[in-house]
Amino acid sequence: MDGDGFLSDILLDGRDAEVGGLYDLTIPMTQDTQEVDAQVHPSRSTSKGSKRSKKFHWKEDEVVCAAWLYVSKDPINGANQARGTFWGRVRAYFEDHKETEAVRTESSIMHRWLTIQHQVNKYCDCYEAVERRNQSGQTIQDKILEASKMYTGLDKDKKQFTLLPCWNILKEEDKWKAKRIEIAEMDKQAATNKKQKSTKVSRPRDEKGTSNQQGKDDVPQETQARKRADGIKKAKENLWRGGGEACLAALDTMWAKKEVSDKEKEKAKQERFMASIELDKEALELEKKRAATEEKRAEAELIKQEKEIMFADTTSLNPLQREWLETMQKEIVARRVAK
Repeated sequence: MDGDGFLSDILLDGRDAEVGGLYDLTIPMTQDTQEVDAQVHPSRSTSKGSKRSKKFHWKEDEVVCAAWLYVSKDPINGANQARGTFWGRVRAYFEDHKETEAVRTESSIMHRWLTIQHQVNKYCDCYEAVERRNQSGQTIQDKILEASKMYTGLDKDKKQFTLLPCWNILKEEDKWKAKRIEIAEMDKQAATNKKQKSTKVSRPRDEKGTSNQQGKDDVPQETQARKRADGIKKAKENLWRGGGEACLAALDTMWAKKEVSDKEKEKAKQERFMASIELDKEALELEKKRAATEEKRAEAELIKQEKEIMFADTTSLNPLQREWLETMQKEIVARRVAK
């Protein structure tokens, strides 16, 4: 069928022939976004035999990652760009920095990024699992090899992880870490929606014996449960609208915990302050004792010197020396009388 060929040509990227995860893209859905989508997808009259572009080289993958980071971290327009504007800037950066001759469209770059995002995020989970084991003696290279084996084991097609250059570029970037948190929240919300849908459709066995009237009453609910699940954007809106009470309760709990923590910190601060005062007092007392000891030592030395002057033998002294000695003796006597 032509329709199947059309969808395959649109969704498959250039390297691994995997369907890109369009739900991972969180660029705001605006009128500009819809217009760009219309320009990216070819019409259904496109020839089924059209050739796909060559696989992305690893150097191109590095430029795609660098371009995404560059445009995402724009301090002015980073979070307020329509999809068309965003991927237009990404492609412009790609064209300016690429080292190959391949020509890539916005669509091919976008789908390649979605593949990189999915695989690198999955590999990050494997690497973090290896790090949590905290095995002694493991080098970084050992952790990378073990994470790669874990990735291959978890992959349904047992494919190896071939995007280590992209992982090296993204792993320490705050923008990428925030993106991973956002993807995890979206996956969690999608799993919750799927679980809720499954719960609504299933029926307990003890309801088989209910009356026909009850069966009629249940028909609209069952029909409603089988409807298509809300999209990611709609699910987020419902979560924000219906989670008011839960948010308030969470805020109250957080505030109570903060007050307890603040009291403990203040108490610890006061204890440290009192301990510091006690230490200062002890240091002051030691200094006073040291000064008193020095003063007594100086007094003893002075008394010794004065004693030598007062009891000096004058028989061997000349008149000048005898006069100086008598003067010193008079000064010593006067100083002692004054005390």
